[in-house]
Amino acid sequence: MHTVKRPWKPLLMVILALLLHLGTSSKALSVDFMVLTEFNTQSAMAPNSNFVGRNLEVVREIMRRVGNTPTIETLPWARAYEIALHTPNVALVSTTRTQERDPLFHWVGPVLRLQWNFVARKDSDIIINSLDDARKVGAIGTYLNDARDKFLMEQGFTNLDRCIDNKTNYRKLVYGRVDLIVGTNINQAEAAELSGVSPEDLKVVYTIKEMDIYLAISKGSDPETVKAWQAAFKAMKEDGTFVRIFKRWFPDLEPPMDMRRP
Repeated sequence: MHTVKRPWKPLLMVILALLLHLGTSSKALSVDFMVLTEFNTQSAMAPNSNFVGRNLEVVREIMRRVGNTPTIETLPWARAYEIALHTPNVALVSTTRTQERDPLFHWVGPVLRLQWNFVARKDSDIIINSLDDARKVGAIGTYLNDARDKFLMEQGFTNLDRCIDNKTNYRKLVYGRVDLIVGTNINQAEAAELSGVSPEDLKVVYTIKEMDIYLAISKGSDPETVKAWQAAFKAMKEDGTFVRIFKRWFPDLEPPMDMRRP
């Protein structure tokens, strides 16, 4: 009995394998992330209701390269963080990568490197040379569940005045209701103005530490899409896109091109 050879069968198997691979990749990259951010100095509402901002510009370029079309929503920071902590396929724009948070998210970045500072009123005679000095002041205004707030909590500070709106901290400071607040070297002037406070009425009295800012993606998110976001950001650094975006917002600063583990 002669066996009929079918030379087309190997070709068919190759074609089917390719189609299966393409179908899997398409499905992976079709998982849209919900992007959460807060309305502050990092973002603004454009006339056409599109959110813009330094880190959102990076996110939009990543989405363009990956083929995602996520929804961008603004929420209070504490709520956005809790959603990202417990809901898959959520990207949080943006957050400080700390030792505590490191295992809680997938990370894309860093997109920014900044300093945490204790800020006082310009006419204040408070002198801070260490964290221990800061423990002795009457009250320090912090932003609830912000990385700086959590850091000071972990350091055992008992004089924190925690609130859910960072603009309130600046107002409390100038009205004398707190002695210090925790700001950054990047957006202190903008944050003050957004709060109705003149930056000229404030001064930095102590630098706490230097930290890196990342895009955080929730655990349980589609793994292929996570990898695609990370690969897209890496390509943006390699082809100069990230540097161009960064320099548009911070012409006098150097972009963070290296990755520092917390």
